[in-house]
Amino acid sequence: MKKVSVRLLGKIALVLMACILACTFFACKEEEAEPTPVPTPEPTHKEPDLSPIYNIDYDPEQFIVTGSTLTEYIGSGGDVEIPNDITVIGPNAFAGASNVTSVTFPKTVTYIDSHAFEGCTGLTGVFTPPKFVTYVGDYAFKDCTGITEIAFENRLDGFGTHVFEGCTGLVKATLPEKFILPGATTVLPAYTFSGCTSLTDVTIFKEAVTIEDGAFENCTALTTITIPDKVKEMGKNVFAGCTSLSDITFSKVLYLIGGGSLNDTPWYTAKMAETKAAVAAAATDEEKMAAGFVIVGQNAVVGFAPASETGDVEIKLPETVYSLNEGTFDPFIERFTKLEYTGNSRLEFLGDNLFKGAVNLKEISLPSKLKTISAGLFDGCTALETVNIASRLTSIGDNAFRECTSLKDIYLPDDIKSIGNSAFYHCTSLTSIVFPSSIEDIGDYAFKDCENISNFIFTLKLSNVGVQAFDNTKWYDDLSVTEEPLTENRFHVFGNGVLIKADIVDENVVIPDNVKSIGAFTFNGWTEIKDREFYGSKLPKSITIPEGVTRIGDYAFYFCENLDTVFIADTVTEIGEKAFYGCSNITSVHIPDGVTKINDYTFYGCTKLTEVKLPAGLTSIGRYAFYNCDALVTLDIPEGVTEVGAFAFSGTPWFEFHNEKLFMIGGTLVKYNGEPHAALPDTVTSICGGAFENESTVSVTLPAAMTAIPEYAFSGCVNLKEINLDNITEIAERAFNGCKALTVTVDTAAVNVAPDAFTNCPNVVLK
Repeated sequence: MKKVSVRLLGKIALVLMACILACTFFACKEEEAEPTPVPTPEPTHKEPDLSPIYNIDYDPEQFIVTGSTLTEYIGSGGDVEIPNDITVIGPNAFAGASNVTSVTFPKTVTYIDSHAFEGCTGLTGVFTPPKFVTYVGDYAFKDCTGITEIAFENRLDGFGTHVFEGCTGLVKATLPEKFILPGATTVLPAYTFSGCTSLTDVTIFKEAVTIEDGAFENCTALTTITIPDKVKEMGKNVFAGCTSLSDITFSKVLYLIGGGSLNDTPWYTAKMAETKAAVAAAATDEEKMAAGFVIVGQNAVVGFAPASETGDVEIKLPETVYSLNEGTFDPFIERFTKLEYTGNSRLEFLGDNLFKGAVNLKEISLPSKLKTISAGLFDGCTALETVNIASRLTSIGDNAFRECTSLKDIYLPDDIKSIGNSAFYHCTSLTSIVFPSSIEDIGDYAFKDCENISNFIFTLKLSNVGVQAFDNTKWYDDLSVTEEPLTENRFHVFGNGVLIKADIVDENVVIPDNVKSIGAFTFNGWTEIKDREFYGSKLPKSITIPEGVTRIGDYAFYFCENLDTVFIADTVTEIGEKAFYGCSNITSVHIPDGVTKINDYTFYGCTKLTEVKLPAGLTSIGRYAFYNCDALVTLDIPEGVTEVGAFAFSGTPWFEFHNEKLFMIGGTLVKYNGEPHAALPDTVTSICGGAFENESTVSVTLPAAMTAIPEYAFSGCVNLKEINLDNITEIAERAFNGCKALTVTVDTAAVNVAPDAFTNCPNVVLK
């Protein structure tokens, strides 16, 4: 067996030193020279710090090793012994190696990276991770269907999501008591045991404080579970699909439970049946109300049974209730009209979407201890007119008041810092908004289509305004209305230097020095000058963005078709999605060094663009970023680019000129120009959407380590007949769009397939 050994540099240095001393000694013996003066001692220098040298013996026919990381297993399977001194099992190292039946680890392994053993279906029985492992990455053991038991012997300082997802044979799992890091928040991550249909015995981190979304989703054999004593929060759908779970012991401090987490369980069905029976047996209305609550943990309400199956539902909370959780009122939400609580109420948390769809709710007072209006809290409450808000409120979540078309006025307390996406979308009865002095962030579409708001009062801390945050409000439309035609450019700057809108009459535009951020759609619409809005204006030909501007927002120069020159200051670090979309006259762009990502559609349709200077620190190029830039002949891609989105360069001469068999950027195959039967090497780690958009490819053999097929990867391969999907666990949208000749059967229980992944593929069978 061949062995690879790396010698320590220190030993070589000692040997060389010995040789030099020996030569000097013998030379002196042969020639009796005059004694020389003792030289003045040189200053002592500290030895340089050297990178570690790993002396690892391994079989190169079984493993690929880099430093102390086992990068890839390439052996023939069976019982595998990891080489001594390996410290890291790299990402995807054993992924799809279904022929591996057991793994023995040395005590040096401390880190198991993402997808490391995903799909190792040959591993059976009890699987013991390395004794001293401290980190386990995302999907590390996903779909290891033969493992029946797993137990960690050591504490962890990191644990990823989906670690055991799809381990359908797993019966027992024991997780360590806590993390190593002092003070670290211990979390049972999202989807840890999702789809473990045989799981009956599980021990969660004793120190856990949070159980995240879907952690036990579809664990159909699970009948009983104890939630550790320190768990305070549970995410959405934690026990969704756990159709045998009849016994749950809740921690006493649990107060937040996400929607769908209990609904499918026999436990919840039994509790609701008991509650309804207690309500029916109660003698008075007060007794019926008191009996109607299903309460767990720290006085957290997870269900309620009204006294009647018809009519309005008015609820009066007990003083001790600490939280109302998502889904509590869903069975009767359209009948819900009123919520009452006393001045001494402990109510502090309201779950996401709690009142969503309460179309008969007209007025509500929020509890004084509430700090956050959660996402979707009043979404679709079309009759809601009045909301009395407490002064402690600090944030308003996404969609919080979306479509509250009757809401006429709302008070925003002084401590609010952020307003989420679509928070007040289409609140058509609102007429004025006064922002508190602390407001910093306003999300996408926050006040879009609030057509009757004529006044927004901003404060100096506002630093970010999302896409179309004020679109189709009277205030925004009136910004550009003047009694007399403008004679110079006018810029509407608010808050901490946020440019929200510009009225342009001079074709050469210089952004004012007080601007720090350019909002979305600030300069769009100049191809159509509406009545009075841009009366007498000239379409801008040049834009100068001065020092101090750090962000160019989404759609900032969207369809500025006359724009031909752009000067971007070096202080800009972010250029948003579709920022220069459709700017068909721009010829050159210099992107500042601080920009690390070219977002989706940024230069889409810039048909005269011939020169782009990409910064050396660029790491990502988004979907359609340079799509149909049909004058772009040259482009230098920095070495650090590791992500390339679908059709990023399609329609550019630069892209068409690349005729090499495999046109690669980093590990991403951007374009394939090879033989009809494509056998992709292991160096290909991902496939860019559109890379195989041709009529010549007949069959494809994917690298063994590849587990996901990105969007549009083989779109348009009309003659593709065969492809190996053995190790694939995810197929993205339109990945095989139009592959009419493809014949393949995909097991959707083992592979996550997007709904439109095989559009126009008549011979593909999904089972």
